[in-house]
Amino acid sequence: MRRRPVPDLPPEAFALHGPVSQNAELPRSQPAEAIRDLIDLLMTKDLDDEVLLAEAVVLRGVVDRLEQAGGEGRRSRTTPDIFDHPGDFFPNSPMSGWANPLSPPISIWAAEDEDGRFIQGRAIFTIPYEGPPTCVHGGMVALLFDEILGNANLVAGRPGMTGTLTVRYRRPTPLLTPLELEARQVSVDGRKIHTVATISVNGEVTAEATAVFIEVPPTQMLGIVERNAERADGDVIDPLMRQAISGLAEG
Repeated sequence: MRRRPVPDLPPEAFALHGPVSQNAELPRSQPAEAIRDLIDLLMTKDLDDEVLLAEAVVLRGVVDRLEQAGGEGRRSRTTPDIFDHPGDFFPNSPMSGWANPLSPPISIWAAEDEDGRFIQGRAIFTIPYEGPPTCVHGGMVALLFDEILGNANLVAGRPGMTGTLTVRYRRPTPLLTPLELEARQVSVDGRKIHTVATISVNGEVTAEATAVFIEVPPTQMLGIVERNAERADGDVIDPLMRQAISGLAEG
């Protein structure tokens, strides 16, 4: 049973792609949903130390069992298909991924007007994402913008990596309140991609962002991944990415 509030979605959320495939009912999503509820409870309830210590033992047992069942290495991440539902682009995302227990998760979809395709969405942030009392943490607002701006570039057909992200906090963004999201690509200048976004409550903008993304060729991206892997203390490369790097080296 879900304990956290989720926003109602308008009819336009289903107009272009229908319902999203990633949802709370998938086997990988269900443990993530339970962890989200657990985090909410730990952040909002006064609990006796004895209860916390006893449940910590239970939780550690769950971690140990999952670790044993999972085997060695990192599982493969999915590559987004720009023709799919945007909500399915990144199931492991810390902002929109149903499989990631750190994610709220937000709901996003593609919309279309005379200027092309863009991103709309809805979100409700709960107490674990609090900054000032009753307000969404400013860092979470910036992360949200980075997520929907990047997805706006994907649905426009010109993705890139974040170069600069400028956020204007016009007024506090409230917790436990349905938020309206919008992001769209506005221009492309060579490898530079310009994108804008807003967060609103009942039509009133609480924060807005402008960003410049940089188009990165696949070979350059693989080089970035390989360098990061050399510095990492653990498995950061999934099997499919490792195959791609091996193929690049052989070529």
